[in-house]
Amino acid sequence: MQVADRIERVNESIVNFYLVEEAGRVTVVDAGMPGNWNLLVDGLARIGRTLADVETVLLTHAHADHVGIAERIRTAAPCDARIHEADLEYLLAGKRPAGGIDRGFSLGMLRMGLYGLRKGGTRMAPVTEAATFAHDDVLDLPGSPRVVHAPGHTPGACALLFEERGALMTGDTLNTLDVVRGRTGPRISPFWSDRSMAVASLARLDGLPARVVLPGHGEPFVGTPSEAVALARAAEKGA
Repeated sequence: MQVADRIERVNESIVNFYLVEEAGRVTVVDAGMPGNWNLLVDGLARIGRTLADVETVLLTHAHADHVGIAERIRTAAPCDARIHEADLEYLLAGKRPAGGIDRGFSLGMLRMGLYGLRKGGTRMAPVTEAATFAHDDVLDLPGSPRVVHAPGHTPGACALLFEERGALMTGDTLNTLDVVRGRTGPRISPFWSDRSMAVASLARLDGLPARVVLPGHGEPFVGTPSEAVALARAAEKGA
């Protein structure tokens, strides 16, 4: 499904990742779970591209449901993988950063758990080799994404601003689905390494120039990052 100019959303159940195309080259943003390979292949086919056109896989953070097929993409394309420097050690070790979870339960959480079991998402597949990026880097890749470091979900959690496309990919810094409590609309993730920091990092998204927010979980939010952040802050007050 095309969600912005030359940006394809690849989605199944609760997992989103994205394909950004430019002049026949593709940036893959996040990599789902280990069992999501066919989703990638089908998504590339929808935009008339193949694995050979993938230039890089950018990871918004080091969690199993975002890293799943990254190593397979990296070796099969072949291409490089990149992540914020603060999450690199976790990516290479296949180890989730320490953290916690908000209290609650929903059928969506049960569905997430069952889906993760089916798709091999109960542990993070390590990436053997990866490069790093840092806050405010503008990457010379399809879509020219600008890195917005927004820690809290993980130490290296980032959003990626595709300014010319009017799109902000937020990873799990801001989602539109709380998979623990089943709530929808813009909000921080119920999983975190530092919850207060995750809330504070919303400020880094506020005011960014985009017309659509593309989260790691949940539906696209059609509106500005400032509007999404305001709703996320309101959700925090009502939590």
